[in-house]
Amino acid sequence: MAHEESEEERRAFAQELGRFFEDRGLPRMEGRVLGWLVVCVPDHQSAEQLTEALGASRGAISMAMRLLQRADAVERVTVPGSRRHYYRLRPGLWRQEIDRRVEEAATVRALTADGLRRLSGTSAASDGDLARLRDMHEMYAFLEGGYAHLRDTWRERESREHPGPASTNEGEQEWPRPGRRE
Repeated sequence: MAHEESEEERRAFAQELGRFFEDRGLPRMEGRVLGWLVVCVPDHQSAEQLTEALGASRGAISMAMRLLQRADAVERVTVPGSRRHYYRLRPGLWRQEIDRRVEEAATVRALTADGLRRLSGTSAASDGDLARLRDMHEMYAFLEGGYAHLRDTWRERESREHPGPASTNEGEQEWPRPGRRE
């Protein structure tokens, strides 16, 4: 009974997490799969297990897994003694989210700096129309620095709390990382 309740709580939480990802632009099924892979036991699941847990079709799971693998969020692993393929969250996925944010902010900051350089001295500059571009540039320069600071603070905290080689998530098994398939 307690195991069934725990499974239901996992499913309910995975659905909520899936809605969160969906609200941020991820397709519904991909969000649900990510939500489930965050809380499932064990941390790796076969397509059949995902189909059953999420009440989804095999085709929907297959498409979601392809998208999530291309996004480098999920990886396919094998389990010794099993012929099935299993999927799990890519180790370090959440830690690398901040790196993506820093890169994105740096790209927009550089793009807006280039725009300001190219457009200054034009009629747009004299009309004050560059104020929006300048505002965007300043915001992304601020975000780049803020995200970089958060990243560095997180890494310092991780190295203090988990000294040694890069740690994995609690309870996560270290599997050999298969080569990416493009």
